[in-house]
Formats: sequence, structure tokens, C-alpha cells
Amino acid sequence: MGWDQQFIVPFKTQSMISKIYLTTYRYPSNIKLHRSISVWRHPLAASNALPRHGQIQVFDIHNPRYLRTPAIVVYDLRTDREILRYELKSSDLPANNTPTGLASITVDIKNGDCTDAYAFISDVVTYGVIVFSLKQRDSWRHQHNYFHFNPTAGNLRVAGQSFTWNDGVFSIALGNEGPDGCRTAFFHPMVSSQEFAVSACELESREANQTAFNVLGDRGANSQSTMHDIHTPSNVMFFAEIAQNAVSCWNTEKPLNRQNMQILGQDGQRLSYPSDLHVTNDEVWVTANTLPRFIYSRLDTNQYNFFVYRAKVNDLISGTTCEGRTRPTQSYMPSSHYGSSHY
Repeated sequence: MGWDQQFIVPFKTQSMISKIYLTTYRYPSNIKLHRSISVWRHPLAASNALPRHGQIQVFDIHNPRYLRTPAIVVYDLRTDREILRYELKSSDLPANNTPTGLASITVDIKNGDCTDAYAFISDVVTYGVIVFSLKQRDSWRHQHNYFHFNPTAGNLRVAGQSFTWNDGVFSIALGNEGPDGCRTAFFHPMVSSQEFAVSACELESREANQTAFNVLGDRGANSQSTMHDIHTPSNVMFFAEIAQNAVSCWNTEKPLNRQNMQILGQDGQRLSYPSDLHVTNDEVWVTANTLPRFIYSRLDTNQYNFFVYRAKVNDLISGTTCEGRTRPTQSYMPSSHYGSSHY
């Protein structure tokens, strides 16, 4: 499949997010497409490398078939060449349906050394986090109760469709590096309104301290979120809220509650099911689509069904509750000591 088509993405909401034109993007011809199936939510690492993961499945609701083992693949963006392919181990994939739930990948580069990097893969189906070490060329899996969904948050209505989902841990966002060299890993299940945190160094250990995980707070009713990411210079986190058809923000230097969050953009059609969100430099990028309609009904091909947005962080948070800073307190800021059991 070649990407020679032109996409024009219209936009009109109450936010400052701007319209993006995606024009004539060609997939590199030297990448073997039969090895790259069902690629999901890949970030751009600081080392000009593009890490991604794929759940290798031919989808037939009655007879799903897996063509390849799920793998982490890294490309050098200067040459468009694959420089690493690591297939996940059987111990990373505890059930036959685990590959269908590998929702996102987040990369932590240690001390600016691109050879010492970790990738965190969230598993929404069998409720775990898979960790890959580039230096060790090995992977392991963590389980925790906080990776599970909240059953009271499972009823959703998105894109005109009502359904019940049970997706667990969906997104992992990394904060600033602390004095101990560890970053805070913020995470949440998609079917939940709570946010959690743990030291990334705990995840990078093969045996994480189960008491080191912390509940940060509750975002409020109908705040189920797919992806989130943090703008580390301002310590502001952005959420893609699927139940609200919105993008919201929270200043992580304040306690987490609905009063300290603010919706930045909302539209029942053009922000319907915001499925992906990334902060790159000083910009927020969001993609939205009508996936629930595709799953439970039928797409209207006479309408736009896929949208890409971007906005400058400072423009978005100016004058909002996310702009101000408060003095950190122990109740919601992580301890700087690796291995501590509290925040």
C-alpha cells in the first residue's frame, strides 16, 4: 500500500488548534510492508529514531489470524532504514488475545544516551505493561491492580454509538527527570477517571515494588481518556477525552481534580473519539476518528472521518487553570528517591 493520496483535514472548534494539511506523503519504498502490519501510536524519540510496535493480526471477527509475533521496530529517520526489530517474548504475551491490546508505546532515554533506552508498551486487554531495554535487548512484564479498568466507567457513547468497554492501562506519559535520574511515569486505564503514577525506574526494574504505585486523583465523571502526554517545560499534561469529545489539560503541580482541569477544545463531530495525542517540542498533536461508528455501525464515506490537529502549548493554556504554578506537595508529587513506596 503506497501513501500517495492527498488528505485535507478541516477543522472548526472553540479552541486555538489549527488546521493541518497532509499532502503527498510517500511511505519509504525500502521498508518491507509485509513485515509492518497494524502499526499503532508511535512516538518520535529524541535520537531521530522512530520506535513503533505492531499487533500482527488479520482481523476476522470469527477467525482472527496472527501473521507475525508482535514486535518493536526502530527506524533511523535520517536514512529511513530499519535498525532494530525485537519480537516480544511469549512471557510478555500471557494470553492469545494480548496482541490485540498493545495500545501505545512510550520511550525513556536515560541521560541522553540513545543506546540506553527503555520502551513501555501498555496492554489494555490483559492489563499489564511490557518493558523493553535496548541495552539489554530483553523485555519483561509488570502486573498491577492499577492497570485494570474501573467497571463503573465502562458505559460509553461516542460517535453516536452506545457500548461498554473494559480497556485497561492505555497511556503512559513521562515527566521530568528527578534528582535520582528517574522520571515519573503517569498512567491511566482508558475505562477509568483516575490517574496513577510510579517511578519509571520501578518499571525499568524487572521486579517493581508493588507499593510504589500511587493514586494521583480523579479527573471527574465522563473523563475517560485514550492517550495523554506532558509538556515538561510547563509541567502541563494534555488528555484526549473520548467521552467528552475533547482535549483537556492539567497542571501537574496542582492536585488532580476536575476543578484543576480545563477543556481546551471540544466538538461532537470533528473531535469525536480523539484516539491519539502527543506533545512534540512545544506543540500538541491530536488525531480523532469515528472508530466506534466503524466497529458498531457503518462509516459515511461522504463525510470526513479522520482528523489531525496541532496547537502551540502556550496558546492553548494561556489564561486557563493549567497556566499557573503552585508549590508541590507530597500528596501528588513523586518522591525523588527511587524505590520509595509513597509520593
